[in-house]
Amino acid sequence: MICGWLAGSFLAKTKRTNPRIPFSFVVNGKTLPAGEYSVRQPNSGINESFVRIQGTVQKVGALVMSTPTMESSSARPGTARLVFHRYGDQYFLSQIWTADDRGGQIPQTRKERETASHWTASHESVEVALR
Repeated sequence: MICGWLAGSFLAKTKRTNPRIPFSFVVNGKTLPAGEYSVRQPNSGINESFVRIQGTVQKVGALVMSTPTMESSSARPGTARLVFHRYGDQYFLSQIWTADDRGGQIPQTRKERETASHWTASHESVEVALR
C-alpha cells in the first residue's frame, strides 16, 4: 500500500497530475488504454493508502495500493513519475514516485508473473513523468 507519508506527500506536491501514457497498461489486473490520466487520492473517505488512476477522457481507472520502496533505477531522480515493466508490447504499472523521491512499489499481479515467465528476455522499465 502507499503509506500515508507517500500518498500525502504525493498529493501535497502534485495535487492532481495528468500524465499522458502513450501505451495501454495493466494495473491491478485491469488493462487501461493509452491516454491522459489523473493520478490522485480518492476523496470518498477511502484509506489514504490508495491512489486512483483515472482516465480524463475515457472514464476508466483503477485504485492502486503499494509498499514503500527506496530502490529506484531512474535516470531522473527528483521527478514525479510512474514506472512500468515492459514485456514485449505489454506494460504493467510497477512503481509510483514523488518529486521528492519517495516511491511506492506495486505488487506483481498473476497476469504479470505469467507474462514474465513466458518472456525470455528480461523486462525493461519505462518511465512516464507526472506533470
